[in-house]
Amino acid sequence: MDANKSKILILEDDQTIGVALKEVLARAGYSVFLATRPDEANSILTSNTNIEFLFCDCLLPQMTGLDFIKQVRGNYPNLRFKVVLMSGIYTDKSFIQEASQATGAVAFLKKPFEMEQVLKLVKKEEAPKREEVGARKLLYQMFANPTVTNRQKRKVIESIEEVSGFDLPFLYSLLAETKSSGYLNIYNADGSVSGISFCNGTIVGVDVDDKTTFLGEMLIQSGYATPKDVQTALRDKNNRRIGNYLIQNNQLSPHAFDLILMEQMNIRLVRTIVDQKIRVNFASAEVEMSSPSIDADSLSYYLHDWIASKLSVSWLKSLYVMWSGNVIVKSPTFREDHPALSMSLIKTLEGLTVKLNNQMTLSQLLDVKGYSEVAVYKAIHFLLTKGLIVFAQRAAFANPQEQLKVLKKIWAELESKNGYDIVSYMETGSGGTSLDGALQDFMTLIGDQPQDTASELYQVWNNIKKIAEESVAMAKDSSKIDQYRQASKKTEAEAKLRAASLMEDVKKALQYNQYAKALEHLAEIAKLNPQMQQLHVYSSWAKLGALDPAKKVFQMKEIELELMQVPPDERYDTLFPFVIGLFNKAKGDVVAARKSFEKSVALDPSFIPARREISLLSAANKKQDVFNMDLKQVVSGFFKKK
Repeated sequence: MDANKSKILILEDDQTIGVALKEVLARAGYSVFLATRPDEANSILTSNTNIEFLFCDCLLPQMTGLDFIKQVRGNYPNLRFKVVLMSGIYTDKSFIQEASQATGAVAFLKKPFEMEQVLKLVKKEEAPKREEVGARKLLYQMFANPTVTNRQKRKVIESIEEVSGFDLPFLYSLLAETKSSGYLNIYNADGSVSGISFCNGTIVGVDVDDKTTFLGEMLIQSGYATPKDVQTALRDKNNRRIGNYLIQNNQLSPHAFDLILMEQMNIRLVRTIVDQKIRVNFASAEVEMSSPSIDADSLSYYLHDWIASKLSVSWLKSLYVMWSGNVIVKSPTFREDHPALSMSLIKTLEGLTVKLNNQMTLSQLLDVKGYSEVAVYKAIHFLLTKGLIVFAQRAAFANPQEQLKVLKKIWAELESKNGYDIVSYMETGSGGTSLDGALQDFMTLIGDQPQDTASELYQVWNNIKKIAEESVAMAKDSSKIDQYRQASKKTEAEAKLRAASLMEDVKKALQYNQYAKALEHLAEIAKLNPQMQQLHVYSSWAKLGALDPAKKVFQMKEIELELMQVPPDERYDTLFPFVIGLFNKAKGDVVAARKSFEKSVALDPSFIPARREISLLSAANKKQDVFNMDLKQVVSGFFKKK
């Protein structure tokens, strides 16, 4: 027997199935243990701490399979076996999803199953012996590999255990591309668990802790229902769901409601994209197609929104620090009429697709006059996520001046960070390899040591090298890293409190049309807490109020980018349609502006700014009517009987 093959424990009380499974796996060269009761399995785990797979039936004598796995996880926290659940009784969709989430199962086998299915599963799930390359690094190496196959993509997805919440849009995109079926389980640091169900690459279920619906607000904003209809539905004595009530009363079409439910899935997916480390596992399983659902085409639009509104520029900078000197080229799947190229982020960067023909690097794109740094990072990330572009060979520094320019940008990023943040910055870019590996990748990025030790270039290079090495040395000292973490948490908490206080000042300033004061506070909030709720909505309001006629064209582009960064879950209150109304008014589209202001009032009749804008538009319209009237109408109006 191959000593390098995995050790497998089967816990199955049906002797026929257990023995058959053991024989098939043993013939394939695996070391297999069979137990028919939980106490037997416990004994095997006690004496064999290197079990790699546990095949467990869900219905067992003494306890359920799920309870056994939870018990073992508690009793043996250091064991890292992968769980495969089996059942011929509990096979409905909700049980499979909940069981997979609760146990972190990599797969769920419905009895009877083919033994070939088992062999494929074990072979696929065998841990690759890749100490030198982390799974997350393999994930982003796809950005430099235009020929990666769906099979290779699936292997990477299934090997990933810990990622950033900001990695999820790319993971969702890959699961759609590879037409995967199963459950992506997401474990947050606070203990909450989310589950995303895929059927052949289509998202058919989103189960998250946050059950906020937004259904009423969505129906009103979309124009599918009036505020009166929604209020009546909510007061329904039969406690019918709002959608069912409206459909049964012929006030809403089933198709329109499916679109609303799809948007609700989008909002719940948005809630999973967080700026913190999370654990994930994908459990392959047969999942039934259901409606509503998000297919690959719809997902492209949502991906654009998530990248534009949820991913922070600082995180993207860390991710792409290692790629900043690589030439960007179009992939074999690129085509000029691809729908992704017509989306807002790409259109913001005029002539981007032409520039992609010129062998430019990310650093060079960031230097293009008129290009926003935010738009460049987010647009490039979107195109890479969609697989339309890839990174080609690394371009050497053309001269010392170019190297100095790049290093100054890196130094500006590092000198304001503490050691803990610097290590995190390097790890994000290197893909989660070891500390030494991250440092090695980083040193490759900054280039060879300059020859002239008296030059500014050498001084900056040496400063970067020193601070990087000191940060890595600190990170290897557990006592110091704990101190940094505690200090970082305290600083972050204080920053968020200060930002919340300033946001109250912003609201007051906007109510009194004090736009310059509001912008000043908003700039500080953006530094203290870039993920502050409604930051981009209020920033858009303030910028619209402070428009300078001489700079209006440029400022309107800036505001458009600001509005793109409003997350979907912040678009269904009275504030967002109000600001959209202001934006349309500034563009000169009075009809669209009025509609938006009316939506704002429909969502909250007490919101004075929106009511005031409607009054101003009505007054302006009446004045315009007088000037447009025929002279005969005006004169006859003076003598009309009262």
